[in-house]
Amino acid sequence: MRWLLLLAALWGSESWSRSEPLTPLKEANYLSLPDSHDIDQYLFSLAADNKQARMVALGHSAGGRPLYGLLISASPAFLQHYQPDTDKATVLVLAAQHGNEPAGAEAVQQLASEFVAGRHLALLERLNLVLVAMANPDGRDLARRHNANNDNTNIDYVAMNAGETRLLVNALNTFDPDLVYDAHESGIWKRVLTRQQGWLTDVEVQFEAGNNPNIDARLQDYTSGFLLPALIKQVNETGLRAERYRGEITSLEQRVARGGLGITNLRNYAAMQGRVSVLVESRLDNKGGDYVTPRNIAERVSKQYLALFSLLQLAAEDSERLITVSRQARQHWQAAGSGRMLSMDVHFARNEAQPEVSIPLVRQADGQRRYHVFANHDAIIAREPVSLPPAYAITRERERMARWLQRHHIRFTTVRAPQVVHAGYIRITDVIPQPRVKPGVREKWRVQADTQAGVATLGPGDLLVPMDQPLGPLAALMLDPRSANALYQEEGWHWLMPGHFPVFPVSPDGEF
Repeated sequence: MRWLLLLAALWGSESWSRSEPLTPLKEANYLSLPDSHDIDQYLFSLAADNKQARMVALGHSAGGRPLYGLLISASPAFLQHYQPDTDKATVLVLAAQHGNEPAGAEAVQQLASEFVAGRHLALLERLNLVLVAMANPDGRDLARRHNANNDNTNIDYVAMNAGETRLLVNALNTFDPDLVYDAHESGIWKRVLTRQQGWLTDVEVQFEAGNNPNIDARLQDYTSGFLLPALIKQVNETGLRAERYRGEITSLEQRVARGGLGITNLRNYAAMQGRVSVLVESRLDNKGGDYVTPRNIAERVSKQYLALFSLLQLAAEDSERLITVSRQARQHWQAAGSGRMLSMDVHFARNEAQPEVSIPLVRQADGQRRYHVFANHDAIIAREPVSLPPAYAITRERERMARWLQRHHIRFTTVRAPQVVHAGYIRITDVIPQPRVKPGVREKWRVQADTQAGVATLGPGDLLVPMDQPLGPLAALMLDPRSANALYQEEGWHWLMPGHFPVFPVSPDGEF
């Protein structure tokens, strides 16, 4: 395959073999995966006495394992003080949020070794890198998807229950990246599709970008209109089949879309902050296959490496436009102030222009590749527009809500004395459970509500969350009970019931 020849050219030169220490996985001849400690030690060895690299502690996992970021930059100000450059894009790469998807972490180590050995200097002229090889070290060492507390950190970006999620959100705030890249693997063996129906998914590399319709329009146009198509094209030109993400195919009878719209995942959460955000899902081969290396790990790492390196090349080549779009998006909402419209009801629906889509699968019995027709539900529906108010008031569980806001780095004030405000009271009239499309999908609720203008007296301890901040729209989508992405959809926050809701818009002049 052409992409393997390209990687051989990138990895196989004599100068490379003399100057770059082998990753722990290569040292083990691909026969055993290194644990989190071995990977940390390897990355520390790369950064030692290297003026363009620095290891930074991010915190500790639920199981007490350290999380680190490896900074690689030609800018001393960024390495020491995380100061962004006006002419360099900052790229945050996260791998292995799911501990049983290890190839991304191995690709990050490989790339890191090349950078600190002095390769790819042209990229460092335009990029500052923050590489988090193991976003979930517990899962890595325990060989499972979740952390030591059984939290799925990958879908925790609203509730922020897991310490690891909070550390990664802190990293977004600390390093202020223009581009966020989230590396995953997608298993080709599925419980229903494979065991009961006899088919494997046919994944090589799939990409998706932030797609929630409330994302800054210019940012979304850049990511979906240019960067994502260019990335898919570039990877395809190497001979590795790349395509737009279609989500997990788990049954022949299911509907397909193209990646969830919710801000519980990093992709949409980061994009709602005004950051270019890209997800990769590469092929996680079946355990029962016959491969040159265990579970085809060498080839899986190669695919992840090629996907990541291709994105960095594009980001460097288009860094000026990427910087402009991303940084303007992070200031756009604050400059716009209140009055901007948000869609509270966002979901996928049947694509009437293309009601069916053919997706390749592989028959397990004989390995034949066939196309199957699925109902195409990739049309994005944005309904129930709400004007962004000047602020939201919070009158329930205020200390708990304050901690939650702080974890998101959302600015708020605490009322010290009784304060009269104009209120846009939200009265919930009905709470309707939504059908589960796939087994294991969390239960969601659709809220029916009406609003009524009035006057409220806020008491000491109540909270006010102003919307004239860069995170204003993100905060609104999590605070407003009418939102499909509201905090109250998350476990432990079940506040949704008929009656007046304790979180509501407020305005100094009564305009909403």
